[in-house]
Amino acid sequence: MIGSRRLLQGLAGIIAGALIAAPLLAQTPPESRRISFQIATGPVTGSYLRVGEAVARIVSNPPGLGRCDEEGVCGPKGLIVTSRSSSGSIANAISVNSGRVKSAIVQGDVARAAFEGTGPFQSVGPLKNLRAIARLHDETLHLVVAWRSRVKRLSDLKGKRVGIDGAKSATNFTVRQIFALAKVDTKGLRLSYQAPEQAANDMRDGKLDAYFVIGATPIRSVDWLVRRGQARVISLDARVIAAAVKKNPMLMKFELPSDTYRSSKAVTTLGVGSVWLVNKSVPNSVVQGILRSLWNPANHGELQRLGPLAQSIQVKKAAENLPVPLHDGAEQFYAGVDR
Repeated sequence: MIGSRRLLQGLAGIIAGALIAAPLLAQTPPESRRISFQIATGPVTGSYLRVGEAVARIVSNPPGLGRCDEEGVCGPKGLIVTSRSSSGSIANAISVNSGRVKSAIVQGDVARAAFEGTGPFQSVGPLKNLRAIARLHDETLHLVVAWRSRVKRLSDLKGKRVGIDGAKSATNFTVRQIFALAKVDTKGLRLSYQAPEQAANDMRDGKLDAYFVIGATPIRSVDWLVRRGQARVISLDARVIAAAVKKNPMLMKFELPSDTYRSSKAVTTLGVGSVWLVNKSVPNSVVQGILRSLWNPANHGELQRLGPLAQSIQVKKAAENLPVPLHDGAEQFYAGVDR
């Protein structure tokens, strides 16, 4: 009897403990409330990584972050956003389409080619799972030529040693479009495929006559060459710029003011917009929460820390002339925004 009584008392204690613990467990956020979200960006030296890091800081809403107590300042509750470096826009588009990453920053003209299955995406076909949620920052296409060269326009590149970045890079893709519009036969060029930083070193060493680079001005490697008196930046042909802008809305005529680089003249070239892409399977509520946070006036200061990059990141431009369809959640969000 005594043993049975003790057994019953033990069972009663277990049941009582469970009843006490149940409300506490109900108050504990389940692991499923943690939303993991990645932003693939670009090389560690580029602007895409800087922008991705800033966006991740703004929209993340981890447990215990004080600033997120105010409604709409952060993204959906439990959202953990991480930015990661990548090999660039072409790889980013493929990764987002397949679902390997939730989102990425992609160069605008590359995003359009990805959705249409053209250019570097011909072998894989149209990437129809891509959706846009915001146009972000703009960069500038530079045609850098050796100081002593006689290159003044695109046609002067014939027979010259010209760097156009790696075969699977966004810069390579854009430059080949420019050559096609300018009717420059690439067989008449001595093409080189090194990254822009190496191209700058090669120009310093007299191994290159010209190279193309896309980046946020002033580009450090270009500035370094110009200051050493070894390079200058030249304009693109006006008709080529007009044709490029007409062909792709993510390209725009851009004026580099004089003295952008040391004692440089004003240069007319192309601006290239970037776009934040997600897989179409991302829930509408997550996209809407992210955009509410990104464009919340309370986060304006965080964006401004990007310096000149922030000037082109504007809500009024965020849904304009996009190269792929808007995500349904983004479309609903922008429909309610006074821009």
